[in-house]
Amino acid sequence: MTLVSVEVAFGSTLFTPVTDMVWTDITSRVDVKEVGITGSRGAADELADTQVGTYSMLLDNSDGAFSPGLSSSPYYPNVRKGTPIRVRVQTGEKNWVPNPTFEVGTEYWSPSGSQTIIQSVVRAHDGAASMRISWTAVSSQSVRTPLEYLTAGATYTASAWVWVPAGAQAIRLKAADEAGTDIQLGALSTVTDAWQRITVTWAATAPDQQLRISPTGTPAAGQQVWVDSVQVEAGAVASAFDPVPIRIHHRFWGAVNDWPVKWKGLYATARITCSDLMAPLSRQPQLRSALDEEVLENGPIAYYPLTEDSGSTSAGDLSGIVTGALSVVQIGGTGGTLDFGSGAAPAATRESYPQFTPTSATVGKFLFADLGDEYERLSAARYNTVEGWFSTTTGGRVILGLESVDLQYQLCFSLSAGGIFQVESTIDGPGPLTVLTSGSGNLADGAMHHFVYDEWSSGLWIDGVSKSLGFPGTMFDLRKLAVGAFRSTRLWSGSVGGVALYTTSGGPRGPDLLDHYTAGATGFAGEDADARIQRIARYGKVASVTILGSVHDPVASQGEGGATALAMMRAVEKSEAGRLYAERDWIGMAYQSRDVRYNPSPAEEVFTISYADLETDDVELTDDDQKLTNTVVAQRPGGARQRIISQPSIDRYGPYDPGEMTLLKTSDAAVAAAANWIVSRYADPPPELREIPVEAYTMPNYADILDGEISEYFTVTDLPAESDSSEQRVTIEGYTETIKQSSHLIKFHTSRSANDSVWILGDSVYSVLGSTTRLAY
Repeated sequence: MTLVSVEVAFGSTLFTPVTDMVWTDITSRVDVKEVGITGSRGAADELADTQVGTYSMLLDNSDGAFSPGLSSSPYYPNVRKGTPIRVRVQTGEKNWVPNPTFEVGTEYWSPSGSQTIIQSVVRAHDGAASMRISWTAVSSQSVRTPLEYLTAGATYTASAWVWVPAGAQAIRLKAADEAGTDIQLGALSTVTDAWQRITVTWAATAPDQQLRISPTGTPAAGQQVWVDSVQVEAGAVASAFDPVPIRIHHRFWGAVNDWPVKWKGLYATARITCSDLMAPLSRQPQLRSALDEEVLENGPIAYYPLTEDSGSTSAGDLSGIVTGALSVVQIGGTGGTLDFGSGAAPAATRESYPQFTPTSATVGKFLFADLGDEYERLSAARYNTVEGWFSTTTGGRVILGLESVDLQYQLCFSLSAGGIFQVESTIDGPGPLTVLTSGSGNLADGAMHHFVYDEWSSGLWIDGVSKSLGFPGTMFDLRKLAVGAFRSTRLWSGSVGGVALYTTSGGPRGPDLLDHYTAGATGFAGEDADARIQRIARYGKVASVTILGSVHDPVASQGEGGATALAMMRAVEKSEAGRLYAERDWIGMAYQSRDVRYNPSPAEEVFTISYADLETDDVELTDDDQKLTNTVVAQRPGGARQRIISQPSIDRYGPYDPGEMTLLKTSDAAVAAAANWIVSRYADPPPELREIPVEAYTMPNYADILDGEISEYFTVTDLPAESDSSEQRVTIEGYTETIKQSSHLIKFHTSRSANDSVWILGDSVYSVLGSTTRLAY
């Protein structure tokens, strides 16, 4: 029967560290016999977006175990929406060793030091080959293989057939934890010049363990032993050797959407639906600007972006520490203005800071906040770091200043009359401030500038560049913040924003903040697509992103934010002809560059299947205009609008235009290349198999079929004579599946792999005129 397992991590969420999750096996509650487990992943075709992966199953809830809020449930109070769940299928019957026979080499086995291992055909216990180990003259050496997906607390027995030549050191099996620390030692071998089976039995302490083979004492250099027919099985006794290793195939990893309780008479069930990581990502709020996201990632204890709308009279803190709001204060009688939403701000944010326009240096408006008890407490025990942005054409004015309540400690950031950046301070009360000049050059030039001051190191950076500075002193108990003035004078004329305050007790903070200048000035325009995907995923609090492929073009700025993390990653995916989807074996995302699909070779196929082995009532060879595209109009942000066409296709079919598109490219040439890639592939797409249903459970290569993932390939052979070819290699775009007892039906959504082939000079397959002559993009 189908060996499926369903596990739930009660008490956790998708954003709980995986290492902290505790899994509960609920497989016995799942109706696999009649209803089965149904699910879907991926996309309908290569031009469609991958969708949220969804799985559903029917649970026996006759005792209320899955009733939310029911105190008698053994899982109370953790039967909650958003609980992590995973579905796995096992192939192989009992042997947990990933390579037990060495018939195809020594993969999955490795030495702990300089000892060597090779496949040997000199002797074998099972089949034609074994593993030969050559020891070195050191103690505590071993050869090991990983064991995965064991059940913590369960008993396992490892066995291996070994040939120890006369005069060589006896060897033993060891069970060890993932770090290599011994858990249990087996008995030493006692036979030489013949095969002997040795064993070790232990209780697993975690799902991931190791099996090790070690000599006793210190062998002579070059001593050899042979090992074959290795097995790890559940139980306390070694049974007949099974050469087929157990393989665990992850089908789904996500969260339960709801726990509905339904009755049929008095019999209660719970039909649960589950979604993968793309679901919560699609529901997240829109990201703020890249500058805001970078600042917030660094954990300020006060952050005032100062990007409030026009007409605002105060500015709020986004740090989450709940410091006081910055409020407008009038000094020097009447006169002067302070207008939110009208001043210059970093270009990539596409936002506005408040514009300070005083009547004079002593008459006008500034912003003031009491930062509160918590900020004062943190400042009392740690070093301070301050950053902000400013723009002015007037020297001799104050950007911002901080003070303790008793005025003993004061710290002020200003420009000299000549526009030189200054740090002013005192640790002795309200007397004169000590002024330290940075040598920054004239910053009163109307441009937008960024500064970071780090008290730990007395470091100062202007626009990402380090500037020399003396030591202004260590500040304590800071609580009062003034933006645009200090001591009610030297009123700022210009714009100020992005004010962030940090404290540290463990080293300098300044170097960690230098990317904020790039975030605000360029929005990281020009960084490669893989780096951008990882950056946005980090903003969206995605634990990990697997990057696949090597072609990652530079991408334009997304510094203004204004969309969900998923939508922003989708924009990169579309611009790069890549593929983005949620992992099925981890709580994370995967991003594939377009070259993952270039020119697949037979060696890269996950499996081959004959047409006769398909569920043939649903197989269709399609040649329609669904994907036909012979006209593309595309542009980049701030770039030229360009049109790429295939005239022969237009002459034959008329114009097919998917609509104007904006791509995150950094040059017009890159836009043209991307548009040409689309037209060259779809000006006249050939016939293709788009849905291929397989009853995988009955196939001898069941395990290989289960390994088929998005963008991987397989070939359908022996197609009927009515097909345009006897076989077709296809790329997996997604699939639906139904897992039942002794049944596993998978319907693969596929595209023709030849659509992604690129030109290779002189190649018999990939340089065919008019067919595979398209240039790589």
